[in-house]
Amino acid sequence: MNIIKLLKIDLVKLLNYRAFNVLIGMYALLIISIPITVTEFLKWLKVKGADFDGFDPMKIPVLHFPDIWQNVTYVYTFLKIFLAIVIIISVSNEFSYKTIKQNVIDGFSRVDFVKSKLATIFMLSVGSAILVFFTTLITGFIYTPDIDLSKALETSTFVIAYFLDLLTYLVFAFFLTVLFKRSALTIFMLMLYRPIELTIMGIMPKEWDPIHDYLPMHSLSKLIEFPFQRYWFQEIQDYVAIEAVAVVIIYLVLFVWDINYKLKNSDL
Repeated sequence: MNIIKLLKIDLVKLLNYRAFNVLIGMYALLIISIPITVTEFLKWLKVKGADFDGFDPMKIPVLHFPDIWQNVTYVYTFLKIFLAIVIIISVSNEFSYKTIKQNVIDGFSRVDFVKSKLATIFMLSVGSAILVFFTTLITGFIYTPDIDLSKALETSTFVIAYFLDLLTYLVFAFFLTVLFKRSALTIFMLMLYRPIELTIMGIMPKEWDPIHDYLPMHSLSKLIEFPFQRYWFQEIQDYVAIEAVAVVIIYLVLFVWDINYKLKNSDL
């Protein structure tokens, strides 16, 4: 079946879920409001007399080009749970209400089901990346004092990293939902997974440290490194590492393969 038609069918289902509209609205509002909140917080620090060795907090270039691209995309990665819950609810409802089984009876193949959900995930990821791009671009133009147009988009590749991070995380949420089928359990397992991974990293022998970068969620975190040490004069990775991108793409492909395998070999 045509991918556009599959996407339209899935969107019709989603738009009937109140949770979808609420979560998407909250997510978009947070994307737009976070840069404003950062600015107001810095203003508050200044009014309260906070200083960093006599340095005006309003002069910290958190929202200036080119730093802003890495700064805000790093913060935005913590919001992806909102969209993950949308995907979990969407997929789990298909199992709970037996719509996936009915669709298969009506000629809607299991592969079509996977395609429809992946199309929705791709659409949400692209839409989010576009919103992040324009929010960051406008914010940068507003707050950067001396704009050098040649440098305004210098590190905007972090938006692509953000897109890949979000896309892979949502596909992982899709995989977990196919595995557990129930929304509450899947959300719990999704939120628990990262602490479990960190615990595993903590108990692994020191000589195994290089393996850390190849664990699923840790590999996602390597796409956009923590950027704020730069403001206390520590070295940071201020670029998107090709190795990190490659590892994440491999996991993305594995998650999609696992979803197909599980659905082809399970009782709906």
